[in-house]
Amino acid sequence: MMNKRIYFGLVRFPIVAISIFFICFLVAALLFPGSEIEHLHFKSDMYSLTHNFLSGLGSFETSSGESNTASSILFNGSLVLVGTTLVLFYIRFKDFFIALGDSEKSIKLARISQPVGLVAGVLFAGVGFVPHDLHFAAHVFFANYAFLVLFILCILHSLTVYHSKFMSNRYALGYMLFCIVLLVYLYIIFLGPRIGPNTLYSEIDLMIQVISQKSIVLSLILSILIQVYGFHGLFKKMN
Repeated sequence: MMNKRIYFGLVRFPIVAISIFFICFLVAALLFPGSEIEHLHFKSDMYSLTHNFLSGLGSFETSSGESNTASSILFNGSLVLVGTTLVLFYIRFKDFFIALGDSEKSIKLARISQPVGLVAGVLFAGVGFVPHDLHFAAHVFFANYAFLVLFILCILHSLTVYHSKFMSNRYALGYMLFCIVLLVYLYIIFLGPRIGPNTLYSEIDLMIQVISQKSIVLSLILSILIQVYGFHGLFKKMN
């Protein structure tokens, strides 16, 4: 029998955490009082999917100076939960392949994945702990490097599954496809248009960054759910 704690970390907890994240996002977006970007002549009395970053939901105040306490508590809390989920997932990821008695290469890669997963989880939690209007530079550091470390983690994850004697290679292929999408996003956030306080940028620049951010988060969630489905199927076979 496969350890129940492993199943909890790889299947049950990620599903619960992703569900909570979506609910918190939706409620935070509904409660968001709106924003204004003067030099773009943009003003909205609600959350904009094309003009507001996800981190806008976590700010203490909106760009127009209105209080955003309720949204910030919900969204920042959900980000800390996401970070915690990643930490637990990659602790159990290693345990899973060891418990399976998988190939030596697969177990070795899973062991390497664990500390990288811990770093990625801490960085994502850091995005929630440091809203952009509390300390912009620290917030950007946590956000950008969370995705950079995630890229390394996804490669290790894909290789671990690829060398597994038990998991289908289609799960490795699915994660590698996500790696390619993530690489494009890394290019955008590190080499693309600069968006920030006291920075002039065009509306197109803003929309590129905002839409690409939401796209990569959605892609990440779908990729994780596919992996969770694979682990769940293998658990059923092994038990």
